[in-house]
Amino acid sequence: MKDTETKPDKVGTTEAAFLLNISTARLRLLLRQGRLKGAEKVKRFWVIPLNSRGMPEITPGRR
Repeated sequence: MKDTETKPDKVGTTEAAFLLNISTARLRLLLRQGRLKGAEKVKRFWVIPLNSRGMPEITPGRR
């Protein structure tokens, strides 16, 4: 049998937080800081792309 389900290439904040095992509040903070690679806001919603492994990419913070 073939797997007919395809993985999404973009997700919202709730699913991205679940994939990264962080809270949605922490994810929104990362979004405000511009640390999620390729994330864009469409009207009121964030659209977060997934990498080839199916995970959002976070850029390292600075200290």
